Amino acid sequence: MKITRSLSGVALSAALLGVGFSNAFAEEETLRSLADKNNIYIGAILNSQWFGGGLPGNYEQIHKTQFNIVVAENEMKFDATEPSEGQFNYNNGDKMVKYAQQNGMRVRGHALAWHSQVPGWVNQKYGGNKKELLRVLKNHIEKVVGHWKGQVAEWDVVNEAISNNEPQWRTGSVWYQGIGPEFIDSAFVWAHAVDPDAELCYNDYNLEQGVNPKAKAGFLLEQVKRWVANGIPIHCVGSQTHVEDTTTDKHFIGSPDSLRSLAKELAKLNVKLKITELDIGFKSGINVSKSDLERQGQTFRQYLDIVLEEPNADTYLIWGVSDKWSWLGGLNRQKGLIYDDNLQPKPAFDSILVRLQTYEPPQDSSDKDSTEKDSTDAFKAIAGLTSLSIHLSGRTLSIAGATATKVEIFDMQGRPVFSAKNVKGSVDLKVTEGLYIVRVREGSVSLTKRIAIH
Repeated sequence: MKITRSLSGVALSAALLGVGFSNAFAEEETLRSLADKNNIYIGAILNSQWFGGGLPGNYEQIHKTQFNIVVAENEMKFDATEPSEGQFNYNNGDKMVKYAQQNGMRVRGHALAWHSQVPGWVNQKYGGNKKELLRVLKNHIEKVVGHWKGQVAEWDVVNEAISNNEPQWRTGSVWYQGIGPEFIDSAFVWAHAVDPDAELCYNDYNLEQGVNPKAKAGFLLEQVKRWVANGIPIHCVGSQTHVEDTTTDKHFIGSPDSLRSLAKELAKLNVKLKITELDIGFKSGINVSKSDLERQGQTFRQYLDIVLEEPNADTYLIWGVSDKWSWLGGLNRQKGLIYDDNLQPKPAFDSILVRLQTYEPPQDSSDKDSTEKDSTDAFKAIAGLTSLSIHLSGRTLSIAGATATKVEIFDMQGRPVFSAKNVKGSVDLKVTEGLYIVRVREGSVSLTKRIAIH
């Protein structure tokens, strides 16, 4: 479980190191530094082109500056690590692990047992032979997990074993056809025996489409209950969360709220939820507008809220860095990541950054007033840092503790929308309804809070 720390009252001094971020906040904070403060992991894959030196230098600079967890796009999968029977190739995986160690990053391993990217020799030599397939899978897991024992913090042990058409096991897998569903239980047991300190995940897509019995997440939840009851060492569920822009609309099934419901159900079983492969793409061929990109940013933020707010969620990992190097073309989608083709941050990046800056963990119940709070509550700075405080009533912001402050209002993507001088102790905020960031400054003293205008 993650440990939360309050950022209440801390001035927003944000801007990105080395990538030209132009939002109004100042100078040093990155996604990584803010994720560290919030005790969560935020990351992106290392695209396959990186392993061969095929990406520009600023790609790696952005990656190691902005992220504190990493996973390989393809380089730890079965066909990459055991292309021929008993002949293991760890070169690319070792390169990534070394990169992570040099830059203080957590490592995810992906993936040990999957129906795809299985080398041809497995099916050609042993297809349908249960005894031999169990031996092959066990040997692969033991060798791969053993090689990176103590270096890979968490593994996707089983990936995409549930059918996408109806809630049942994926029967077309070489592992299912030859072994049956018991290969899943066995894979977790074998991985845990080799590295008992690694977190072990089941990973799948379309888990944001609800936990009802007819949905994939509902079927999975029943399996997790069985695994926990039977002592199978499962510690986490990875939600790939490859979604299309429209799937987050209230008229569609998939939504951040549905994924949050899964997190809450898993918490009852003491199992974590991790967002492991996030992208939010648009249909290929359509013109993506500025407002589309801003809406995309809002959706990225809604998924981040799950990781920030649910105690059993700790990982927010994006399946790529730049739209230029993305697998989404194969899904007939585009522009699903947080940097554009030129490695410039998009509104989605701004939304994530500002959300991390303004997140305030809920206070312990013992610290709360017994009375209900409303929109006229005073917002106070951290005790001991400054006596500056603000109080919002409707659209009137009252300021105490300073005589000549500058008041600035930013939208939730960090863009300035209003500013004024406070000389009479209050300022009328001339903004429309919505969520905003207010920053009040006098000299070196600064107080920043999130506010809601109704």
